[in-house]
Amino acid sequence: MSHINKNGQDHDSEGLPLSVRRYDYKDKDQFAQILTIERERLLDSMRSSREISDIDTGSGRSEQEPTTEITEYIIFSIDPTTFNQDFLSFDTIPILSIRTSYNPDTKTLIVKMVTGEHTGVAFEVHKAIDRALLQMGLDGAINQYSAVDIDVNGRNKQADMGWGPRRPPRGCPKRPSVVLEVAVSETKKKLLQDVDLWLDPLRGNANVVIAIKLSRRRAIITIDSWIWDTANGKSTNSQHIEVSENENDEVKLSGGPLLIPFRLLFLRDPETPRETDVIIDNEWLQSIAERGWEMQFSNSR
Repeated sequence: MSHINKNGQDHDSEGLPLSVRRYDYKDKDQFAQILTIERERLLDSMRSSREISDIDTGSGRSEQEPTTEITEYIIFSIDPTTFNQDFLSFDTIPILSIRTSYNPDTKTLIVKMVTGEHTGVAFEVHKAIDRALLQMGLDGAINQYSAVDIDVNGRNKQADMGWGPRRPPRGCPKRPSVVLEVAVSETKKKLLQDVDLWLDPLRGNANVVIAIKLSRRRAIITIDSWIWDTANGKSTNSQHIEVSENENDEVKLSGGPLLIPFRLLFLRDPETPRETDVIIDNEWLQSIAERGWEMQFSNSR
Protein backbone atom coordinates (compact mmCIF):
# COMPACT_ATOMS: atom_id res chain seq x y z
CA MET A 1 0.00 0.00 0.00
CA SER A 2 1.29 3.42 -0.89
CA HIS A 3 0.29 6.85 0.25
CA ILE A 4 1.44 10.33 -0.67
CA ASN A 5 2.73 12.43 2.22
CA LYS A 6 0.59 10.59 4.75
CA ASN A 7 1.68 12.81 7.60
CA GLY A 8 2.50 15.91 5.61
CA GLN A 9 6.04 17.20 5.21
CA ASP A 10 8.73 16.07 7.66
CA HIS A 11 12.38 17.00 8.04
CA ASP A 12 13.67 13.91 6.21
CA SER A 13 11.54 14.48 3.12
CA GLU A 14 11.54 18.27 3.24
CA GLY A 15 12.45 19.61 -0.18
CA LEU A 16 11.18 16.57 -2.07
CA PRO A 17 8.14 16.82 -4.37
CA LEU A 18 4.77 16.37 -2.67
CA SER A 19 4.03 13.52 -5.08
CA VAL A 20 6.64 11.24 -3.47
CA ARG A 21 4.98 7.94 -2.60
CA ARG A 22 5.41 6.36 0.83
CA TYR A 23 5.30 2.69 1.75
CA ASP A 24 5.53 0.57 4.87
CA TYR A 25 8.46 -1.80 4.31
CA LYS A 26 7.65 -5.51 4.64
CA ASP A 27 10.46 -7.54 3.11
CA LYS A 28 12.98 -7.67 0.25
CA ASP A 29 10.48 -9.12 -2.22
CA GLN A 30 7.97 -6.36 -1.58
CA PHE A 31 10.77 -3.78 -1.85
CA ALA A 32 11.85 -5.19 -5.23
CA GLN A 33 8.27 -5.21 -6.51
CA ILE A 34 7.72 -1.60 -5.48
CA LEU A 35 10.99 -0.55 -7.11
CA THR A 36 9.85 -2.14 -10.37
CA ILE A 37 6.44 -0.45 -10.23
CA GLU A 38 7.82 2.95 -9.27
CA ARG A 39 10.60 2.84 -11.86
CA GLU A 40 8.04 2.12 -14.57
CA ARG A 41 5.94 5.00 -13.27
CA LEU A 42 9.00 7.26 -13.37
CA LEU A 43 9.99 6.22 -16.89
CA ASP A 44 6.42 6.69 -18.14
CA SER A 45 6.38 10.20 -16.66
CA MET A 46 9.73 11.03 -18.24
CA ARG A 47 8.61 9.72 -21.64
CA SER A 48 5.42 11.76 -21.40
CA SER A 49 7.41 14.86 -20.49
CA ARG A 50 9.77 14.34 -23.45
CA GLU A 51 6.84 13.95 -25.84
CA ILE A 52 5.49 17.30 -24.66
CA SER A 53 8.94 18.85 -25.05
CA ASP A 54 9.08 17.62 -28.64
CA ILE A 55 6.02 19.65 -29.67
CA ASP A 56 7.16 22.12 -32.32
CA THR A 57 6.20 25.66 -31.47
CA GLY A 58 8.09 27.25 -34.33
CA SER A 59 11.11 28.07 -32.22
CA GLY A 60 12.00 24.44 -31.61
CA ARG A 61 10.95 24.70 -27.97
CA SER A 62 7.77 23.61 -26.26
CA GLU A 63 5.51 26.14 -24.61
CA GLN A 64 3.50 23.42 -22.91
CA GLU A 65 4.45 22.33 -19.41
CA PRO A 66 4.35 18.67 -18.35
CA THR A 67 1.19 17.90 -16.42
CA THR A 68 2.79 15.10 -14.39
CA GLU A 69 5.14 15.94 -11.56
CA ILE A 70 8.20 13.78 -12.06
CA THR A 71 10.10 12.44 -9.08
CA GLU A 72 12.66 9.68 -8.74
CA TYR A 73 12.13 9.36 -4.98
CA ILE A 74 10.29 6.80 -2.83
CA ILE A 75 10.02 6.78 0.96
CA PHE A 76 9.77 3.68 3.14
CA SER A 77 9.04 3.31 6.83
CA ILE A 78 11.36 0.60 8.19
CA ASP A 79 12.67 -0.19 11.67
CA PRO A 80 16.46 -0.11 12.29
CA THR A 81 16.79 -3.85 12.95
CA THR A 82 15.15 -4.77 9.66
CA PHE A 83 17.13 -2.12 7.78
CA ASN A 84 20.44 -3.42 9.13
CA GLN A 85 19.48 -6.98 8.30
CA ASP A 86 18.14 -6.39 4.79
CA PHE A 87 20.41 -3.57 3.61
CA LEU A 88 23.68 -3.66 5.57
CA SER A 89 24.43 -7.33 6.24
CA PHE A 90 27.56 -8.80 4.63
CA ASP A 91 25.57 -11.01 2.24
CA THR A 92 23.48 -8.11 0.93
CA ILE A 93 23.96 -7.47 -2.78
CA PRO A 94 24.03 -3.71 -3.46
CA ILE A 95 21.32 -2.39 -5.77
CA LEU A 96 23.30 -0.17 -8.12
CA SER A 97 20.21 1.45 -9.62
CA ILE A 98 19.29 3.27 -6.40
CA ARG A 99 20.83 5.56 -3.78
CA THR A 100 19.56 5.41 -0.22
CA SER A 101 19.53 7.54 2.91
CA TYR A 102 18.31 6.09 6.21
CA ASN A 103 17.48 7.84 9.47
CA PRO A 104 17.02 5.29 12.29
CA ASP A 105 15.54 7.92 14.62
CA THR A 106 12.55 8.48 12.34
CA LYS A 107 12.67 4.99 10.75
CA THR A 108 12.70 6.72 7.37
CA LEU A 109 14.38 5.24 4.30
CA ILE A 110 14.58 7.60 1.33
CA VAL A 111 15.27 5.86 -1.97
CA LYS A 112 16.43 7.71 -5.07
CA MET A 113 16.00 5.77 -8.30
CA VAL A 114 19.06 6.53 -10.40
CA THR A 115 18.20 7.66 -13.91
CA GLY A 116 20.33 8.14 -17.00
CA GLU A 117 20.86 11.81 -16.22
CA HIS A 118 22.25 10.99 -12.75
CA THR A 119 24.53 8.26 -14.08
CA GLY A 120 25.70 10.19 -17.12
CA VAL A 121 26.61 13.30 -15.16
CA ALA A 122 28.24 11.38 -12.29
CA PHE A 123 30.51 9.31 -14.52
CA GLU A 124 31.42 12.32 -16.66
CA VAL A 125 32.59 14.06 -13.47
CA HIS A 126 34.51 10.92 -12.51
CA LYS A 127 36.19 10.81 -15.92
CA ALA A 128 37.21 14.46 -15.57
CA ILE A 129 38.71 13.88 -12.12
CA ASP A 130 40.43 10.68 -13.26
CA ARG A 131 41.94 12.49 -16.25
CA ALA A 132 43.31 15.26 -14.03
CA LEU A 133 44.82 12.71 -11.63
CA LEU A 134 46.27 10.67 -14.51
CA GLN A 135 48.35 13.68 -15.52
CA MET A 136 49.86 13.62 -12.02
CA GLY A 137 50.31 9.85 -11.99
CA LEU A 138 47.71 9.57 -9.21
CA ASP A 139 44.80 7.93 -11.02
CA GLY A 140 45.34 4.77 -8.96
CA ALA A 141 45.69 6.65 -5.68
CA ILE A 142 42.00 7.22 -4.95
CA ASN A 143 39.02 5.06 -4.09
CA GLN A 144 35.73 5.67 -5.86
CA TYR A 145 32.59 5.40 -3.74
CA SER A 146 29.41 4.64 -5.66
CA ALA A 147 26.34 2.97 -4.09
CA VAL A 148 28.41 2.54 -0.92
CA ASP A 149 26.78 2.99 2.49
CA ILE A 150 28.58 5.62 4.55
CA ASP A 151 27.92 5.92 8.28
CA VAL A 152 26.97 9.54 8.90
CA ASN A 153 26.84 9.77 12.69
CA GLY A 154 24.39 6.90 13.06
CA ARG A 155 22.62 7.50 9.76
CA ASN A 156 23.40 5.67 6.54
CA LYS A 157 23.70 7.55 3.28
CA GLN A 158 24.88 6.87 -0.25
CA ALA A 159 26.23 9.67 -2.41
CA ASP A 160 25.84 9.68 -6.17
CA MET A 161 29.60 9.30 -6.17
CA GLY A 162 32.53 10.01 -3.89
CA TRP A 163 36.32 9.96 -3.92
CA GLY A 164 38.92 9.59 -1.21
CA PRO A 165 42.56 8.61 -0.80
CA ARG A 166 43.24 4.92 -1.27
CA ARG A 167 45.76 5.11 1.56
CA PRO A 168 44.65 7.90 3.90
CA PRO A 169 47.10 9.35 6.42
CA ARG A 170 47.44 7.53 9.72
CA GLY A 171 44.45 8.21 11.94
CA CYS A 172 42.15 9.17 9.07
CA PRO A 173 39.27 6.80 8.25
CA LYS A 174 38.90 5.38 4.76
CA ARG A 175 35.86 7.29 3.48
CA PRO A 176 35.08 9.86 0.77
CA SER A 177 36.75 13.24 1.20
CA VAL A 178 35.01 14.63 -1.89
CA VAL A 179 31.34 13.86 -2.50
CA LEU A 180 29.10 14.37 -5.53
CA GLU A 181 25.35 14.94 -5.27
CA VAL A 182 23.29 15.18 -8.47
CA ALA A 183 19.84 16.71 -8.02
CA VAL A 184 16.95 16.82 -10.46
CA SER A 185 13.49 16.82 -8.88
CA GLU A 186 14.49 17.81 -5.36
CA THR A 187 14.61 21.46 -4.39
CA LYS A 188 17.71 23.51 -3.72
CA LYS A 189 16.81 23.39 -0.02
CA LYS A 190 16.93 19.58 -0.02
CA LEU A 191 20.22 19.62 -1.90
CA LEU A 192 21.72 21.99 0.67
CA GLN A 193 20.54 19.71 3.47
CA ASP A 194 22.56 16.92 1.86
CA VAL A 195 25.53 19.26 1.52
CA ASP A 196 25.37 20.09 5.24
CA LEU A 197 25.03 16.41 6.13
CA TRP A 198 28.16 15.47 4.20
CA LEU A 199 30.34 18.38 5.33
CA ASP A 200 29.45 18.58 9.02
CA PRO A 201 32.53 17.24 10.88
CA LEU A 202 30.25 15.45 13.35
CA ARG A 203 28.29 13.72 10.57
CA GLY A 204 29.64 13.15 7.06
CA ASN A 205 33.05 14.72 7.71
CA ALA A 206 33.75 15.19 3.99
CA ASN A 207 35.90 18.10 2.83
CA VAL A 208 34.22 19.05 -0.44
CA VAL A 209 30.75 18.53 -1.87
CA ILE A 210 30.16 19.04 -5.57
CA ALA A 211 26.43 19.72 -5.91
CA ILE A 212 25.00 19.57 -9.42
CA LYS A 213 21.43 20.68 -10.16
CA LEU A 214 19.71 19.90 -13.46
CA SER A 215 16.38 21.07 -14.82
CA ARG A 216 14.06 18.76 -16.74
CA ARG A 217 12.42 21.76 -18.43
CA ARG A 218 15.38 23.50 -20.04
CA ALA A 219 19.03 22.95 -20.84
CA ILE A 220 20.64 24.51 -17.79
CA ILE A 221 22.89 23.04 -15.12
CA THR A 222 24.50 24.56 -12.03
CA ILE A 223 27.64 23.15 -10.43
CA ASP A 224 28.45 24.33 -6.93
CA SER A 225 31.45 23.47 -4.79
CA TRP A 226 30.89 23.56 -1.03
CA ILE A 227 33.35 23.38 1.86
CA TRP A 228 32.96 23.60 5.64
CA ASP A 229 33.45 26.96 7.32
CA THR A 230 34.97 25.88 10.63
CA ALA A 231 34.85 29.36 12.16
CA ASN A 232 31.10 29.73 11.60
CA GLY A 233 30.18 26.04 11.80
CA LYS A 234 28.34 25.89 8.49
CA SER A 235 28.73 25.05 4.81
CA THR A 236 30.00 27.77 2.52
CA ASN A 237 29.79 28.01 -1.25
CA SER A 238 33.35 28.21 -2.60
CA GLN A 239 32.47 28.18 -6.30
CA HIS A 240 29.37 28.56 -8.50
CA ILE A 241 29.33 27.49 -12.14
CA GLU A 242 26.44 27.70 -14.58
CA VAL A 243 26.18 26.10 -18.01
CA SER A 244 23.21 26.69 -20.31
CA GLU A 245 22.23 26.20 -23.93
CA ASN A 246 19.79 28.33 -25.92
CA GLU A 247 17.47 27.40 -28.79
CA ASN A 248 20.31 28.03 -31.27
CA ASP A 249 22.47 25.39 -29.53
CA GLU A 250 24.78 28.11 -28.23
CA VAL A 251 26.38 27.15 -24.91
CA LYS A 252 27.08 29.76 -22.26
CA LEU A 253 29.39 28.91 -19.35
CA SER A 254 30.34 31.05 -16.37
CA GLY A 255 32.34 30.48 -13.20
CA GLY A 256 34.70 27.77 -14.47
CA PRO A 257 37.01 25.98 -14.27
CA LEU A 258 36.11 23.84 -11.24
CA LEU A 259 38.91 23.51 -8.70
CA ILE A 260 39.24 20.75 -6.09
CA PRO A 261 42.05 21.55 -3.63
CA PHE A 262 44.60 18.73 -3.56
CA ARG A 263 44.87 18.79 0.23
CA LEU A 264 41.12 18.44 0.68
CA LEU A 265 41.00 15.38 -1.60
CA PHE A 266 44.13 13.53 -0.46
CA LEU A 267 44.26 14.79 3.15
CA ARG A 268 47.89 15.81 2.70
CA ASP A 269 49.89 18.57 1.07
CA PRO A 270 50.88 18.12 -2.59
CA GLU A 271 54.41 17.21 -3.62
CA THR A 272 55.10 20.08 -5.96
CA PRO A 273 55.57 20.60 -8.82
CA ARG A 274 54.12 17.24 -9.94
CA GLU A 275 51.06 17.32 -7.69
CA THR A 276 48.62 20.22 -7.96
CA ASP A 277 45.00 21.02 -7.30
CA VAL A 278 42.54 19.00 -9.39
CA ILE A 279 41.16 21.22 -12.15
CA ILE A 280 38.12 20.39 -14.28
CA ASP A 281 38.43 22.81 -17.18
CA ASN A 282 35.62 24.51 -19.09
CA GLU A 283 35.71 21.95 -21.88
CA TRP A 284 35.02 19.16 -19.41
CA LEU A 285 32.37 21.22 -17.62
CA GLN A 286 30.54 21.66 -20.91
CA SER A 287 30.89 17.93 -21.56
CA ILE A 288 29.35 17.18 -18.14
CA ALA A 289 26.40 19.46 -18.91
CA GLU A 290 25.90 18.07 -22.40
CA ARG A 291 25.92 14.50 -21.11
CA GLY A 292 23.06 15.38 -18.78
CA TRP A 293 21.12 17.14 -21.54
CA GLU A 294 21.62 14.20 -23.90
CA MET A 295 20.00 11.91 -21.36
CA GLN A 296 17.17 14.36 -20.68
CA PHE A 297 16.34 15.73 -24.11
CA SER A 298 17.65 12.98 -26.40
CA ASN A 299 14.62 13.17 -28.70
CA SER A 300 14.86 16.89 -29.26
CA ARG A 301 18.61 17.39 -29.68
